[in-house]
Amino acid sequence: MRTTNRYADFLPQFYEIRNTKPLDRTKIKPIVTGSTFPLFHLHKDDFVVPFSFLRQESSYIVGSELLNQPLVLAFYSIHWNDYGVNYLEQLESLHADIQVMGGQLLVVSADDRKELEAELAKHNYTFPIAIDHNHQIARGAGIYAETDPLWDRVSGIEENAPLPAVYVIGQSQRLTYTFIDHYFEKEINVRELLSEVYSAGQAQALSRAIA
Repeated sequence: MRTTNRYADFLPQFYEIRNTKPLDRTKIKPIVTGSTFPLFHLHKDDFVVPFSFLRQESSYIVGSELLNQPLVLAFYSIHWNDYGVNYLEQLESLHADIQVMGGQLLVVSADDRKELEAELAKHNYTFPIAIDHNHQIARGAGIYAETDPLWDRVSGIEENAPLPAVYVIGQSQRLTYTFIDHYFEKEINVRELLSEVYSAGQAQALSRAIA
């Protein structure tokens, strides 16, 4: 069958060109008990709530300097909403017991300093809190990544933030306890945490005595 239309009379066809390069969906991978916690450092100006360990003449504090006694390192974000409030209250209730067991508590947050200060002003926390710039410490712990945002996992979260996590770090930066809450449905096991703080402290004391 013939047609009176010539080739040039047909409208040009446009085809959608798709980028076949796969999107980076690398999942977070929190470090676990028995692992070595990556070395980190903080500047004295990073502390929103002061840390008594930091000497007046010191500008920086290296993570390993904190390990003369067991360190309970906890991560926090204001974007956790009510969960975050309850989480900090639990840490506050644990603070004195951690010290009695021979450890010390440090909380880090990558939130905007002014927003963090405004939130903390509503409470009277006694533990030290420092800024984790650009989530560097959280990245090292494997609990934060742009490629695996928190809002994909937990409803009601509007900003990407690290997972709730608490670590007990003993000598040689070795993790003796980990608490990771992937779906905001757990509480810290108080007995386990304090037991690990005490055990880590005893191990360090024995190591110093032998040395």
